[in-house]
Amino acid sequence: MLSRVIRNTAWAVGFAVLNIGCGAMSHTAPAAVHRTTDNRLDAILWQTTSVEYRILVRSIYASAAAHLEGALADRQWTALPAQKANFQYLPPAIIMDIDETVIDTTKFQSQLVRDQARFSSGPWSAWQARNESQAVPGAVEFISQAESRGVTVFYITNRDFATKQSTRLNLKTIGLNLPDHVDTVLTRGERPDWGSDKESRRRHIAQSYRVLLLVGDDLADFISEYRTPEQVRTREAQRYDQWGRKWFMLPNPMYGSWEATLYNFDSDLSSNEVSQRKLKRLP
Repeated sequence: MLSRVIRNTAWAVGFAVLNIGCGAMSHTAPAAVHRTTDNRLDAILWQTTSVEYRILVRSIYASAAAHLEGALADRQWTALPAQKANFQYLPPAIIMDIDETVIDTTKFQSQLVRDQARFSSGPWSAWQARNESQAVPGAVEFISQAESRGVTVFYITNRDFATKQSTRLNLKTIGLNLPDHVDTVLTRGERPDWGSDKESRRRHIAQSYRVLLLVGDDLADFISEYRTPEQVRTREAQRYDQWGRKWFMLPNPMYGSWEATLYNFDSDLSSNEVSQRKLKRLP
């Protein structure tokens, strides 16, 4: 009898311990941690939160403004290598990119990360239409100074022609005054020969204006040889001595042709495949 009581007691204690343990596990076990591995995260946060970014872009614009006066005074000065003759007495102009050069699109980039989405034209057009634009630090002040000196500022953008009106509204929203006598916003696809390569639009401006400075955030804002392997891009960029005097490059670690070069501009790759290609590029 005693042995049976001991066995029953041991079984009851064991069952109780098991239930307590299971109950404790079900109520106190930590939830699975959601890990965000989007490789755009640090780039967006650096551009939106760091004082380093704001100081850097303002410094670049200050340097461009300092070179502007010399460019105006020197009739032989042009920022376009293709502009070789009969430009000396043309009215002065500056050519600028828009996104991440004049308009800050980090809110849209953040939306893509939160939605775990890649860039597509639908959400991009919708974001433009909401007109939530903010200015890149220093851009509006630089443009205002140039315009006060009689310089026409042109915006060559690869936003497509269908969104031209919202693009113009975005520019006005950040405080820019677009002239009525000349169209200064030149979009991709606006004319048959205005593709993603901006050279045809630069040449169009050069027919009527002496181009003093180029300002952008991507190699495509300066030369045509941007959809090429890294070694070719480097070689082609180093052929020019305009950098820091006539050409001014702003930082953009979030996206651009530099990033697409890492996976050979293959837009059919999945996000995971893109990440794997990038991982292999680490030194």
